[in-house]
Amino acid sequence: MNHDSNHRESIFRAAGLIGYLVKRLNEDNPEKQIGKTIVQKMMYLLSRKNIARFDFSMYHYGPYSSELSGEMSFAERNGIIKIAWKDNEGYFIRSSETAEQFFALLDDEERQAVDDFVRQFGKFNATDLSLVATALYLKDNFGVEDGRLPEAVHNAKKKYSPEYIEKILKSGGILQN
Repeated sequence: MNHDSNHRESIFRAAGLIGYLVKRLNEDNPEKQIGKTIVQKMMYLLSRKNIARFDFSMYHYGPYSSELSGEMSFAERNGIIKIAWKDNEGYFIRSSETAEQFFALLDDEERQAVDDFVRQFGKFNATDLSLVATALYLKDNFGVEDGRLPEAVHNAKKKYSPEYIEKILKSGGILQN
């Protein structure tokens, strides 16, 4: 077995990926709250590129993985991330000082993919990221064409107008301007 496959198969690999994602999100957007929804949606985006390996189903807030939820708890128990709850504000997730040693489990391509997604989507709040992830889920799983995405997402999330959804999808580079 070569050195690389040991890394890939480590039980800490997914936790290391979560830790790295959270660290990069916090670094790029220090004023922003990183909660569980943001981690779920960013991991969904990473799973589309085969960087994260979780199964997602459609829930109220877009694609969700219970497996990822368990992995976040595992990462917290092992001191890779810290999850704090604040009443009326929600979850605040940070990577810990000890997380660094787990980043070695990721290869350059994986770290690069996280960096790219943080650049592309890190500015979005949880709601807008949910709209992006929902659009991509509908596209991937139901073959919804780009032109129909704003309307399709609106049908799933009535509270947001097709115009607003289209604006978010364009600013995330999902739809062309």
